[in-house]
Amino acid sequence: MKQAIELYQQHSVLGLQSKTLEQQIFARLCYQLSHCLAGEDEFARLQVMADCRFFWVTLRARLQDDEHPYPAELRQDLIQLADLVIRELVKDPLEADLSLVLAISQQLADGLNA
Repeated sequence: MKQAIELYQQHSVLGLQSKTLEQQIFARLCYQLSHCLAGEDEFARLQVMADCRFFWVTLRARLQDDEHPYPAELRQDLIQLADLVIRELVKDPLEADLSLVLAISQQLADGLNA
């Protein structure tokens, strides 16, 4: 029984660390996206799209892991959301709806911060 409790506590701590890390990354991406959208620097747009794509692809892969601390239904919903965002991020930089990516990322950052 003691081993099960220790395993639960460890899993719980890892879940909190994961949540905090994801919130920090989302916040940083939102900052980059908002500055990118405010300017007209083509290189900055390409860079933020690459950073966002890397994070969203990584997040999607992590969500597919059955060991991920989020409930299965929430993970499925987030995977579908990740698919939507990734589709935007693989478009031509001038056609990608970065405002949509920013809005989704900001909502998730806010939700993780709560």
